Amino acid sequence: MRGETRWVVVGYGMGWHHARYIERTPGLVLHGICDVSPERLAKAKAEHPDVKAFTSFDEAIADPDAHGIAVVTPHNTHAPLAIQAMNAGKHVITDKAMCLTVAEGEAMIGARDANRVLLSVFHNRRWDGDFLAVRKIVADYELGDLYHIQSCVTDWGKPGGWRADRSAMGGWMFDWGAHTLDQILLLARSRPVSVYAFSHYRFDEPSSVEDYINCTITFENGLTATTVVGYVNMLSMPRWYVIGRFGALECAGFDTPVRVSKLWNGARQDREVALAPSDWAAYYSNIADVLAGRSDLAVTPEQVLPQIAIAEAAYRSIETQQVVRL
Repeated sequence: MRGETRWVVVGYGMGWHHARYIERTPGLVLHGICDVSPERLAKAKAEHPDVKAFTSFDEAIADPDAHGIAVVTPHNTHAPLAIQAMNAGKHVITDKAMCLTVAEGEAMIGARDANRVLLSVFHNRRWDGDFLAVRKIVADYELGDLYHIQSCVTDWGKPGGWRADRSAMGGWMFDWGAHTLDQILLLARSRPVSVYAFSHYRFDEPSSVEDYINCTITFENGLTATTVVGYVNMLSMPRWYVIGRFGALECAGFDTPVRVSKLWNGARQDREVALAPSDWAAYYSNIADVLAGRSDLAVTPEQVLPQIAIAEAAYRSIETQQVVRL
């Protein structure tokens, strides 16, 4: 489809992010907001007074003036809603995680192909400043061949809402882990072959979702990578720690410089790499370019399927207390 494409954002919890990026992206138009909550829909109308308000998903996808649907709802609804929208001829963007099983992901790809529409996943954190800096250091071979990648998102707190419900959320490997696994796969550039994971729950008032998960992936080229998502970490773990043949890097948080220490020409070199600003708007700029025929899609569902497979394997590993082969 060439020219402007008109989008409906479904779910105005985190959907306000999507709405503002769509509204600000040349070539895209915020056509409507859909939410079952009257309070959230009223908030959406106050912030975007000129767009349509839909109270049901069926109503939104039946609108002939809507070309695309951004699905920003609990994880377990992404696959059925996306498939329904694509079968109605709409382009679809889902928030992460794309879905909760590889089988769901394959069904979504099948619906995309059958209806000849766009399907993508809002992996906005591919444009995070910390990840871009780490990726460039690795790509420039500053650390040489990599031994191990560690990527952590840890804090002290107790998330609530649907993220405390395993049936809706799936577990942290489908939430923050969707981002960390996606980034690890981009850095690894090798096929994942096995997964081992373990988890912990709060001693007091545990929810159905783990409060800490530690997942290690082994890749075909011998690289290992560990991601930790935790909310029982009174002291946060470093956001990044990467070990390579020539040195290592560490990044304490999302907004802190990357420290690099390496051997070069027989001497140790230490430096800090400042972060460029994160650019989440780049995701929707790419969507506009793809629909205008100017670019290839930056985030494809085929790229995301290995992340879903690893997340599924992590929970099988926890259940069996065994390494799971992929």
